Amino acid sequence: MKKFNYFLILLLFTGIIPVQISCTTQPKMTKEQAAAKITELQAKLDISKTQWYDIYAKGILLKAKEADTLITGAKTALDAGDLKKTAEMLIRADTLLKQYTPVNVPDYAASTPLKDPKDQGKIHKATIEDLKLMEVHGVPRWNYWYNFVGKGDDGNLYMAYVYINHHGTGKLVPPTVFAYSCSTDPLKIIKVKFNTLPKLKAEKKKIIWTVEENGQSLVYTLAEGKIELKYKDKNVEIESEMANGYSFWYNKNVDYALILPNSPNTGFEETGKAEAEIIINGKKVKASGFGEQENLFCGGAKGADYRTALLKYGNEWWVPFTTDQAEGIFVMTGKYKDAGLFINGKYILPSDFEVTPIEANKSFTIKATTPDGVLEVNFSMWGWDPPLYEHWGTCSGTYKGQQLTNGYCWLEHIPQGGVNASPPVGGRKGTAEKK
Repeated sequence: MKKFNYFLILLLFTGIIPVQISCTTQPKMTKEQAAAKITELQAKLDISKTQWYDIYAKGILLKAKEADTLITGAKTALDAGDLKKTAEMLIRADTLLKQYTPVNVPDYAASTPLKDPKDQGKIHKATIEDLKLMEVHGVPRWNYWYNFVGKGDDGNLYMAYVYINHHGTGKLVPPTVFAYSCSTDPLKIIKVKFNTLPKLKAEKKKIIWTVEENGQSLVYTLAEGKIELKYKDKNVEIESEMANGYSFWYNKNVDYALILPNSPNTGFEETGKAEAEIIINGKKVKASGFGEQENLFCGGAKGADYRTALLKYGNEWWVPFTTDQAEGIFVMTGKYKDAGLFINGKYILPSDFEVTPIEANKSFTIKATTPDGVLEVNFSMWGWDPPLYEHWGTCSGTYKGQQLTNGYCWLEHIPQGGVNASPPVGGRKGTAEKK
């Protein structure tokens, strides 16, 4: 009788109700209920496959493959009209998709910059001298990276990014890459790779990177509080400009951050309102949105290869965003959590934040607790670059109950195991590019 009562409770909990109660009762449901349950469980499975959640907070599903087989079998049984078998398989799959196990990696003592949000360490607005740095806290520069996301006056959404790499070597590492995309065809990303090394012109108040190759040119200008990007070829001209009023520093700039074991990271990130003018085959579009400038320092003689460590420990959530009311960045990798928010001209450190998945590879929510109130941001991605695990999109939400408007965002999310971690059907394929 105890076994039967447990089985009945399980059926009620999963939404599968027996048509009668007796020792011969079998789980049953309508065709519509079965289809809805399959959709629900498939969504949970996809979130597991892409690790679209904080795996260090919740753990991983070791029996996800078995659940996948059961869901597939349930679909087949439903198509054949066997509702009894469908229900049985869905009950088993639902049970497996609740059995989380802690991540199986060596434990380590990650830096804890959010432990005391009142202590802002050595955070400051980055100067032109900071932008020129090739080393911070003994850690060499990894890259210069700028991205733009915004909405055009034609109603479409646009994205552009550029990066110049050093990869912790102390010298330039080709290629320099410029890319752009539009929401009319979000899976189509035009990438221009310059194998010619860019030239650097350092002035008193700005630094200018320039490169030309095969009739294509790029000018990338960095100054205190302002970033400019200009790309041109025979058919395309894209210009973007960002203004920013604050800088987020990893680990509050008190020292390098131990994000992953034996892999020090440091540097600063800047977000802000941005504009772009895009001319493609004679059609001109003006877009407004947000920009983000990354100055990352990692690798070098002090640590292990950053990519190797990242793929081993995973759980990367790198999320810069801007709205009319609030902007900032959330950073999580492995066990490490960091963040910086800029609201009403004030730099704020949250004491903690949580990532809640909505739809795999598409949407999620971050809820942050700050000394001034709760910030909740809903992120929805409209485009992504699978080899680099880069996503871009829009965002909305609330801060102390006030609605956030005109929100744009970026996301870099690398799961444990990288491209070899079970992707959803039609998802990531091939070998990761070196960013």
